[in-house]
Amino acid sequence: MNNKLYIGVIAALAAITIFLGYKVYTQKETIVYVNEQNQIITDERDKITLDLEMMKMSYDTLQTDNEEMKMRIAEQTSEIEGLIKKAKNKDYDISKLKKEAETLRSIMKGYIHTIDSLNIENERLFAERNAMESRATTAELKTKELQQDVSLKEEVISKGSVLSTGTYANSGVNVRSNGKQDETERASRAEMLKSCFTVRKNQIVKPGTKNIYLRIVGPDGKVLPNKEGNTTIKVNGEDTEYSVTREIEYQNDDLDVCVYYTVQTDLVKGNYKIFIYEGGQTIGTTDLVMK
Repeated sequence: MNNKLYIGVIAALAAITIFLGYKVYTQKETIVYVNEQNQIITDERDKITLDLEMMKMSYDTLQTDNEEMKMRIAEQTSEIEGLIKKAKNKDYDISKLKKEAETLRSIMKGYIHTIDSLNIENERLFAERNAMESRATTAELKTKELQQDVSLKEEVISKGSVLSTGTYANSGVNVRSNGKQDETERASRAEMLKSCFTVRKNQIVKPGTKNIYLRIVGPDGKVLPNKEGNTTIKVNGEDTEYSVTREIEYQNDDLDVCVYYTVQTDLVKGNYKIFIYEGGQTIGTTDLVMK
């Protein structure tokens, strides 16, 4: 082999070597670049996966009493779980994954705002309800107080509307042939019983004609009969016998009254109890002793 051929072969081998070296170098750079890109994509995918898991945790913490919002949150949570599965699938497009994750994040922000607004509204309504309940309770207490006050006033008026009597003077009466009346303590001589008293001044009682009734109970506990027989009136809602009645004109001032009972049967010695009634109420009691 001459020198020229030898030099040519060497030159060719050197060229091939340089070419192969260059190809190896560039191929190595390509592999490094691809590995770097794959690592970047893997890191991004892991970051998105972590971001989605954090987002799911955020969705799980959302609390609301609104049933529609609960349903929407459940739907979005399900979407996130599906997206996490896609993120772990290396064949799923990373850009599409980012876009869907960002959409879910925007929706979550809207839900947070809506829930905060609902909570604020609920707090306002709760405060208003408490205030209304407080006002209702206060009004109820006030109504009860007014009812008690009215009842008390009605009771006072009712009690004040009853006449009362005082300054009693009682005796037996014997009537002479000339019509003159003599007082007597003798039961055997008395033809009438006289009960005098003062009907007291009362500005509440309606003035006008009043019927005064006397119930005279003898020592034996029996009611002296009315000249018309056993007659009754209502006293405190019960039928009560009375012995005699008299009509008076009452004008809201002290009025002296004498009521005469004509003896229907023989009187006996002892104490006679006299009850005075008007308007279905007892307005006085007094005693008469006959000897």
